[in-house]
Amino acid sequence: MLQDTYFFNPTCEPAIANGSPYYTAPARLRKLEADLGYLPGWLGEEKDLVLVQGTVDPGFELKMKKLGFKLPEFIKLDQALSDAAWIAQPKGRLNPWGWSPALYQLFKNVLPSYQVGFQQSAVANWLPDHKNLYSRSTGIGLLDQMLGQDAADWLPGRRELPVVCTTLVHIYDEINKHKKAVVKSPWSSSGRGLLLFPNVDTKKKNDEVLSGMLNQQGFVTVEPWLDKVMDLSYQFFSLAGTISYRGRTIFETDQKGRYIRNFLTDKTGATDEVSSFLEAHDAEVVSRLLGALLQSGYATLYEGWIGVDALIYRSDEGILKFHPLIEINGRFTMGAIALKIKEYLAAGSKGFMQLFYSKTVNFQSFCNKQEAEKPLVMEDKKIISGFLTLTPPLPEHHFGAYMDISC
Repeated sequence: MLQDTYFFNPTCEPAIANGSPYYTAPARLRKLEADLGYLPGWLGEEKDLVLVQGTVDPGFELKMKKLGFKLPEFIKLDQALSDAAWIAQPKGRLNPWGWSPALYQLFKNVLPSYQVGFQQSAVANWLPDHKNLYSRSTGIGLLDQMLGQDAADWLPGRRELPVVCTTLVHIYDEINKHKKAVVKSPWSSSGRGLLLFPNVDTKKKNDEVLSGMLNQQGFVTVEPWLDKVMDLSYQFFSLAGTISYRGRTIFETDQKGRYIRNFLTDKTGATDEVSSFLEAHDAEVVSRLLGALLQSGYATLYEGWIGVDALIYRSDEGILKFHPLIEINGRFTMGAIALKIKEYLAAGSKGFMQLFYSKTVNFQSFCNKQEAEKPLVMEDKKIISGFLTLTPPLPEHHFGAYMDISC
Protein backbone atom coordinates (compact mmCIF):
# COMPACT_ATOMS: atom_id res chain seq x y z
CA MET A 1 0.00 0.00 0.00
CA LEU A 2 1.13 3.54 -0.72
CA GLN A 3 2.29 5.78 2.08
CA ASP A 4 -0.13 8.48 3.27
CA THR A 5 1.17 11.86 4.43
CA TYR A 6 0.00 13.59 7.63
CA PHE A 7 0.65 17.20 8.60
CA PHE A 8 -0.37 19.30 11.62
CA ASN A 9 -1.71 22.73 10.61
CA PRO A 10 -4.43 23.72 13.14
CA THR A 11 -4.27 27.32 11.87
CA CYS A 12 -6.30 26.25 8.82
CA GLU A 13 -9.42 28.27 9.82
CA PRO A 14 -7.69 31.69 10.06
CA ALA A 15 -5.82 30.79 6.88
CA ILE A 16 -9.19 30.23 5.15
CA ALA A 17 -10.52 33.54 6.47
CA ASN A 18 -7.40 35.33 5.26
CA GLY A 19 -7.67 33.70 1.84
CA SER A 20 -4.07 34.27 0.80
CA PRO A 21 -2.03 31.26 -0.31
CA TYR A 22 0.87 32.95 1.49
CA TYR A 23 -0.84 33.33 4.86
CA THR A 24 1.48 33.16 7.89
CA ALA A 25 0.05 32.45 11.32
CA PRO A 26 1.00 34.56 14.38
CA ALA A 27 4.17 33.47 16.18
CA ARG A 28 2.38 31.81 19.12
CA LEU A 29 0.28 29.64 16.81
CA ARG A 30 3.34 28.71 14.75
CA LYS A 31 4.96 27.58 18.00
CA LEU A 32 1.89 25.45 18.77
CA GLU A 33 2.10 23.84 15.31
CA ALA A 34 5.78 23.08 15.76
CA ASP A 35 5.54 21.67 19.31
CA LEU A 36 2.48 19.51 18.60
CA GLY A 37 3.52 18.33 15.15
CA TYR A 38 3.59 14.66 16.21
CA LEU A 39 -0.13 14.57 17.08
CA PRO A 40 -1.41 13.31 13.68
CA GLY A 41 0.89 10.30 14.06
CA TRP A 42 -1.70 8.76 16.39
CA LEU A 43 -4.15 8.72 13.49
CA GLY A 44 -1.80 7.20 10.90
CA GLU A 45 -0.46 3.72 10.33
CA GLU A 46 3.08 2.38 10.61
CA LYS A 47 3.56 2.64 6.81
CA ASP A 48 2.68 6.36 6.78
CA LEU A 49 4.68 9.56 7.15
CA VAL A 50 4.16 12.62 9.36
CA LEU A 51 5.80 15.89 8.31
CA VAL A 52 6.87 17.88 11.37
CA GLN A 53 7.54 21.62 11.47
CA GLY A 54 9.44 21.40 14.75
CA THR A 55 12.17 19.12 16.05
CA VAL A 56 12.21 15.44 15.13
CA ASP A 57 12.84 13.28 18.23
CA PRO A 58 14.13 9.73 17.49
CA GLY A 59 14.21 9.00 21.23
CA PHE A 60 10.48 9.57 21.56
CA GLU A 61 9.79 7.40 18.51
CA LEU A 62 11.94 4.56 19.90
CA LYS A 63 10.17 4.75 23.27
CA MET A 64 6.73 4.53 21.62
CA LYS A 65 7.86 1.58 19.51
CA LYS A 66 9.14 -0.29 22.58
CA LEU A 67 5.78 0.27 24.26
CA GLY A 68 4.07 -1.37 21.27
CA PHE A 69 2.62 1.69 19.52
CA LYS A 70 2.96 1.38 15.74
CA LEU A 71 3.32 5.04 14.81
CA PRO A 72 4.30 6.35 11.36
CA GLU A 73 7.69 7.69 10.36
CA PHE A 74 8.39 11.33 11.27
CA ILE A 75 10.57 13.70 9.23
CA LYS A 76 11.09 17.44 9.01
CA LEU A 77 8.75 19.30 6.69
CA ASP A 78 11.48 21.40 5.07
CA GLN A 79 13.62 18.30 4.56
CA ALA A 80 10.81 16.55 2.68
CA LEU A 81 9.87 19.58 0.58
CA SER A 82 13.48 19.97 -0.58
CA ASP A 83 13.93 16.27 -1.42
CA ALA A 84 13.29 15.76 -5.14
CA ALA A 85 13.19 11.98 -4.77
CA TRP A 86 10.51 12.12 -2.04
CA ILE A 87 8.49 14.69 -3.97
CA ALA A 88 8.40 12.44 -7.05
CA GLN A 89 7.70 9.23 -5.10
CA PRO A 90 4.13 7.86 -5.61
CA LYS A 91 2.01 8.39 -2.49
CA GLY A 92 -1.43 7.49 -1.16
CA ARG A 93 -3.32 10.50 0.22
CA LEU A 94 -2.41 13.83 1.75
CA ASN A 95 -4.03 14.18 5.18
CA PRO A 96 -3.41 17.63 6.66
CA TRP A 97 -5.09 18.60 9.93
CA GLY A 98 -7.21 20.89 7.76
CA TRP A 99 -7.37 22.39 4.28
CA SER A 100 -6.79 26.01 3.25
CA PRO A 101 -5.40 27.95 0.26
CA ALA A 102 -2.08 28.23 2.13
CA LEU A 103 -1.91 24.43 2.55
CA TYR A 104 -2.31 23.85 -1.20
CA GLN A 105 0.39 26.43 -1.89
CA LEU A 106 2.76 24.73 0.57
CA PHE A 107 2.29 21.32 -1.10
CA LYS A 108 1.89 22.52 -4.69
CA ASN A 109 4.97 20.61 -5.92
CA VAL A 110 4.00 17.44 -4.05
CA LEU A 111 0.30 17.16 -4.92
CA PRO A 112 0.84 15.53 -8.37
CA SER A 113 2.55 12.53 -6.71
CA TYR A 114 -0.60 11.41 -4.82
CA GLN A 115 -2.67 8.53 -6.18
CA VAL A 116 -5.50 8.81 -8.69
CA GLY A 117 -8.09 8.35 -5.94
CA PHE A 118 -6.86 11.50 -4.26
CA GLN A 119 -6.55 13.42 -7.55
CA GLN A 120 -10.22 12.71 -8.28
CA SER A 121 -11.41 13.54 -4.77
CA ALA A 122 -13.29 16.62 -3.61
CA VAL A 123 -10.19 17.89 -1.78
CA ALA A 124 -7.68 17.56 -4.61
CA ASN A 125 -7.94 21.32 -5.26
CA TRP A 126 -9.11 24.36 -3.35
CA LEU A 127 -12.47 25.50 -4.76
CA PRO A 128 -14.36 28.79 -4.18
CA ASP A 129 -17.22 26.86 -2.53
CA HIS A 130 -14.85 25.42 0.07
CA LYS A 131 -14.61 28.70 1.99
CA ASN A 132 -18.34 28.80 2.76
CA LEU A 133 -18.31 25.12 3.68
CA TYR A 134 -15.94 25.88 6.57
CA SER A 135 -17.93 28.92 7.75
CA ARG A 136 -20.14 28.90 10.85
CA SER A 137 -23.00 29.80 8.51
CA THR A 138 -22.90 26.23 7.16
CA GLY A 139 -23.33 24.87 10.68
CA ILE A 140 -26.27 27.23 11.26
CA GLY A 141 -27.93 25.93 8.10
CA LEU A 142 -27.46 22.32 9.18
CA LEU A 143 -28.80 23.13 12.64
CA ASP A 144 -31.93 24.75 11.16
CA GLN A 145 -32.46 21.65 9.03
CA MET A 146 -32.08 19.33 12.01
CA LEU A 147 -34.42 21.30 14.26
CA GLY A 148 -36.98 21.64 11.50
CA GLN A 149 -37.72 17.91 11.66
CA ASP A 150 -39.92 18.39 14.74
CA ALA A 151 -40.25 20.58 17.80
CA ALA A 152 -38.85 18.12 20.35
CA ASP A 153 -38.80 19.69 23.81
CA TRP A 154 -35.29 18.35 24.53
CA LEU A 155 -33.81 20.41 21.65
CA PRO A 156 -33.09 24.18 21.61
CA GLY A 157 -35.81 26.71 20.97
CA ARG A 158 -35.42 29.40 18.33
CA ARG A 159 -34.25 32.04 20.81
CA GLU A 160 -31.29 29.81 21.72
CA LEU A 161 -29.94 29.58 18.16
CA PRO A 162 -27.16 31.69 16.56
CA VAL A 163 -28.03 34.78 14.51
CA VAL A 164 -25.84 36.14 11.70
CA CYS A 165 -24.97 39.85 12.12
CA THR A 166 -23.19 42.20 9.71
CA THR A 167 -23.32 45.51 11.66
CA LEU A 168 -22.44 46.67 15.16
CA VAL A 169 -26.03 47.80 15.75
CA HIS A 170 -27.38 44.35 14.89
CA ILE A 171 -24.75 42.67 17.07
CA TYR A 172 -25.70 44.71 20.15
CA ASP A 173 -29.42 44.25 19.46
CA GLU A 174 -28.91 40.47 19.61
CA ILE A 175 -26.57 40.61 22.62
CA ASN A 176 -29.16 42.58 24.58
CA LYS A 177 -31.71 39.78 24.15
CA HIS A 178 -29.71 37.51 26.47
CA LYS A 179 -28.39 37.57 30.03
CA LYS A 180 -25.09 36.32 28.68
CA ALA A 181 -24.12 36.09 25.01
CA VAL A 182 -21.20 35.06 22.84
CA VAL A 183 -20.08 36.60 19.55
CA LYS A 184 -18.21 34.24 17.21
CA SER A 185 -16.06 34.84 14.15
CA PRO A 186 -17.27 32.69 11.22
CA TRP A 187 -13.88 31.08 10.55
CA SER A 188 -12.52 30.06 13.96
CA SER A 189 -12.55 27.01 16.22
CA SER A 190 -11.49 25.44 19.52
CA GLY A 191 -12.63 28.43 21.52
CA ARG A 192 -10.73 30.99 19.45
CA GLY A 193 -12.49 33.94 17.82
CA LEU A 194 -15.04 34.28 20.65
CA LEU A 195 -16.09 37.38 22.60
CA LEU A 196 -18.32 36.98 25.68
CA PHE A 197 -20.84 39.55 26.92
CA PRO A 198 -21.01 41.02 29.46
CA ASN A 199 -17.28 41.44 29.98
CA VAL A 200 -14.92 43.79 31.79
CA ASP A 201 -13.86 45.70 28.66
CA THR A 202 -15.18 49.16 27.83
CA LYS A 203 -17.71 49.61 25.03
CA LYS A 204 -15.00 51.34 23.01
CA LYS A 205 -12.73 48.30 23.32
CA ASN A 206 -15.56 45.90 22.46
CA ASP A 207 -16.50 48.05 19.47
CA GLU A 208 -12.92 47.85 18.22
CA VAL A 209 -12.80 44.05 18.55
CA LEU A 210 -16.21 43.57 16.95
CA SER A 211 -15.43 45.97 14.11
CA GLY A 212 -12.20 44.06 13.53
CA MET A 213 -14.14 40.80 13.27
CA LEU A 214 -16.56 42.33 10.77
CA ASN A 215 -13.81 43.95 8.70
CA GLN A 216 -11.75 40.75 8.54
CA GLN A 217 -14.50 38.18 8.02
CA GLY A 218 -17.62 40.04 6.89
CA PHE A 219 -20.05 38.86 9.57
CA VAL A 220 -20.26 37.32 13.03
CA THR A 221 -22.78 35.15 14.82
CA VAL A 222 -24.43 35.98 18.14
CA GLU A 223 -26.03 33.40 20.40
CA PRO A 224 -26.81 32.95 24.11
CA TRP A 225 -24.04 31.58 26.33
CA LEU A 226 -25.77 28.44 27.52
CA ASP A 227 -25.55 26.93 31.01
CA LYS A 228 -23.29 24.05 29.96
CA VAL A 229 -23.48 20.67 31.65
CA MET A 230 -21.48 18.51 29.20
CA ASP A 231 -19.44 19.02 25.99
CA LEU A 232 -19.69 16.28 23.36
CA SER A 233 -17.72 15.57 20.19
CA TYR A 234 -19.36 13.51 17.42
CA GLN A 235 -17.02 12.19 14.75
CA PHE A 236 -17.96 11.38 11.14
CA PHE A 237 -15.99 10.50 8.02
CA SER A 238 -16.79 11.61 4.47
CA LEU A 239 -15.52 9.63 1.50
CA ALA A 240 -16.67 9.59 -2.14
CA GLY A 241 -20.11 11.02 -1.40
CA THR A 242 -20.90 8.85 1.62
CA ILE A 243 -20.65 9.82 5.28
CA SER A 244 -20.23 7.33 8.13
CA TYR A 245 -20.39 7.76 11.90
CA ARG A 246 -17.12 6.98 13.73
CA GLY A 247 -17.95 7.59 17.38
CA ARG A 248 -18.43 10.09 20.19
CA THR A 249 -16.33 11.40 23.06
CA ILE A 250 -16.95 13.74 25.96
CA PHE A 251 -14.63 16.71 26.28
CA GLU A 252 -14.09 19.73 28.50
CA THR A 253 -13.66 23.45 27.89
CA ASP A 254 -12.81 26.35 30.17
CA GLN A 255 -15.09 29.22 31.16
CA LYS A 256 -14.38 30.97 27.84
CA GLY A 257 -15.09 27.92 25.70
CA ARG A 258 -11.46 27.02 25.00
CA TYR A 259 -10.57 23.35 24.65
CA ILE A 260 -8.93 21.63 27.64
CA ARG A 261 -9.18 17.85 27.26
CA ASN A 262 -11.07 14.81 25.97
CA PHE A 263 -12.22 12.05 28.29
CA LEU A 264 -11.39 8.58 26.98
CA THR A 265 -14.47 6.86 28.43
CA ASP A 266 -17.92 8.02 29.56
CA LYS A 267 -16.74 7.81 33.19
CA THR A 268 -16.50 11.57 33.73
CA GLY A 269 -18.21 12.05 37.06
CA ALA A 270 -21.46 13.16 35.44
CA THR A 271 -24.61 12.81 37.53
CA ASP A 272 -27.06 9.96 36.91
CA GLU A 273 -29.54 12.54 35.60
CA VAL A 274 -27.12 13.80 32.93
CA SER A 275 -25.90 10.31 32.00
CA SER A 276 -29.48 9.08 31.57
CA PHE A 277 -30.36 12.15 29.47
CA LEU A 278 -27.36 11.51 27.20
CA GLU A 279 -28.23 7.83 26.84
CA ALA A 280 -31.85 8.69 26.00
CA HIS A 281 -31.01 11.09 23.16
CA ASP A 282 -27.54 10.12 21.90
CA ALA A 283 -28.72 7.86 19.06
CA GLU A 284 -31.29 10.41 17.87
CA VAL A 285 -28.62 13.15 17.74
CA VAL A 286 -26.34 10.91 15.67
CA SER A 287 -29.21 10.11 13.29
CA ARG A 288 -30.13 13.77 12.83
CA LEU A 289 -26.52 14.84 12.34
CA LEU A 290 -25.86 12.09 9.81
CA GLY A 291 -29.01 12.93 7.86
CA ALA A 292 -28.12 16.63 7.70
CA LEU A 293 -24.49 15.96 6.72
CA LEU A 294 -25.51 13.61 3.90
CA GLN A 295 -27.56 16.42 2.35
CA SER A 296 -24.83 19.03 2.79
CA GLY A 297 -21.67 20.11 1.02
CA TYR A 298 -19.71 17.84 3.33
CA ALA A 299 -20.89 14.92 1.18
CA THR A 300 -19.96 16.54 -2.17
CA LEU A 301 -17.22 19.10 -1.52
CA TYR A 302 -15.20 17.37 1.19
CA GLU A 303 -13.48 14.11 2.13
CA GLY A 304 -12.06 13.25 5.53
CA TRP A 305 -12.93 13.55 9.21
CA ILE A 306 -15.79 15.80 10.37
CA GLY A 307 -16.03 16.78 14.02
CA VAL A 308 -19.32 18.12 15.41
CA ASP A 309 -19.30 19.73 18.86
CA ALA A 310 -22.57 19.41 20.77
CA LEU A 311 -23.73 20.42 24.22
CA ILE A 312 -26.00 19.30 27.03
CA TYR A 313 -27.16 22.36 28.98
CA ARG A 314 -29.81 23.61 31.38
CA SER A 315 -32.45 25.99 30.15
CA ASP A 316 -33.45 29.09 32.12
CA GLU A 317 -36.17 26.90 33.63
CA GLY A 318 -33.58 24.37 34.85
CA ILE A 319 -34.53 21.69 32.31
CA LEU A 320 -31.84 19.61 30.58
CA LYS A 321 -31.66 20.20 26.82
CA PHE A 322 -29.43 18.97 23.99
CA HIS A 323 -27.82 21.39 21.53
CA PRO A 324 -26.80 19.03 18.70
CA LEU A 325 -24.48 21.35 16.77
CA ILE A 326 -22.50 24.10 18.47
CA GLU A 327 -19.68 23.92 15.93
CA ILE A 328 -18.76 21.79 12.92
CA ASN A 329 -15.16 21.18 11.85
CA GLY A 330 -14.24 19.79 8.45
CA ARG A 331 -10.83 18.62 9.62
CA PHE A 332 -9.13 16.41 12.16
CA THR A 333 -9.98 17.27 15.75
CA MET A 334 -8.81 16.21 19.19
CA GLY A 335 -11.99 14.15 19.32
CA ALA A 336 -10.75 12.03 16.41
CA ILE A 337 -7.45 11.43 18.20
CA ALA A 338 -9.31 10.57 21.42
CA LEU A 339 -11.27 7.87 19.58
CA LYS A 340 -7.99 6.33 18.44
CA ILE A 341 -6.25 6.69 21.81
CA LYS A 342 -9.10 5.02 23.72
CA GLU A 343 -8.41 1.82 21.73
CA TYR A 344 -5.21 1.48 23.78
CA LEU A 345 -6.99 1.49 27.15
CA ALA A 346 -7.40 -1.73 29.13
CA ALA A 347 -10.95 -2.76 30.01
CA GLY A 348 -12.08 -0.95 33.14
CA SER A 349 -9.51 1.85 32.89
CA LYS A 350 -10.52 5.48 32.50
CA GLY A 351 -8.80 8.80 31.99
CA PHE A 352 -8.32 11.74 29.69
CA MET A 353 -6.18 13.17 26.93
CA GLN A 354 -5.11 16.77 27.47
CA LEU A 355 -3.09 19.56 25.91
CA PHE A 356 -0.34 21.25 27.91
CA TYR A 357 0.73 24.88 27.68
CA SER A 358 2.91 26.99 29.95
CA LYS A 359 4.91 30.15 29.37
CA THR A 360 7.24 29.41 32.28
CA VAL A 361 7.51 25.60 32.50
CA ASN A 362 8.66 23.49 29.58
CA PHE A 363 6.85 20.31 28.60
CA GLN A 364 9.86 18.15 29.48
CA SER A 365 9.86 19.28 33.14
CA PHE A 366 6.14 18.69 33.40
CA CYS A 367 6.43 15.18 31.92
CA ASN A 368 9.38 14.21 34.13
CA LYS A 369 7.36 15.09 37.23
CA GLN A 370 4.20 13.33 36.03
CA GLU A 371 6.03 10.16 34.95
CA ALA A 372 7.70 9.92 38.38
CA GLU A 373 4.37 10.32 40.19
CA LYS A 374 2.29 8.18 37.81
CA PRO A 375 4.42 5.43 36.25
CA LEU A 376 2.91 3.78 33.19
CA VAL A 377 1.40 0.32 33.75
CA MET A 378 0.61 -1.77 30.65
CA GLU A 379 -0.47 -5.35 30.02
CA ASP A 380 -0.87 -7.01 26.60
CA LYS A 381 -0.09 -3.61 24.98
CA LYS A 382 -3.06 -2.03 26.79
CA ILE A 383 -2.71 0.85 29.25
CA ILE A 384 -3.98 0.08 32.74
CA SER A 385 -2.86 3.27 34.46
CA GLY A 386 -0.25 6.00 34.48
CA PHE A 387 0.99 8.98 32.50
CA LEU A 388 2.02 8.88 28.82
CA THR A 389 3.16 11.77 26.68
CA LEU A 390 1.69 11.82 23.17
CA THR A 391 4.19 14.32 21.74
CA PRO A 392 7.95 14.63 22.33
CA PRO A 393 8.75 16.20 25.73
CA LEU A 394 11.65 18.35 24.54
CA PRO A 395 13.05 21.22 26.64
CA GLU A 396 12.19 23.81 23.95
CA HIS A 397 8.54 22.71 23.91
CA HIS A 398 5.99 24.77 25.82
CA PHE A 399 3.04 22.99 24.17
CA GLY A 400 2.46 19.27 24.49
CA ALA A 401 -0.15 16.52 24.61
CA TYR A 402 -0.49 13.64 27.05
CA MET A 403 -2.84 11.06 28.50
CA ASP A 404 -3.50 10.37 32.20
CA ILE A 405 -5.07 6.98 32.96
CA SER A 406 -6.36 5.34 36.15
CA CYS A 407 -8.12 2.07 36.89
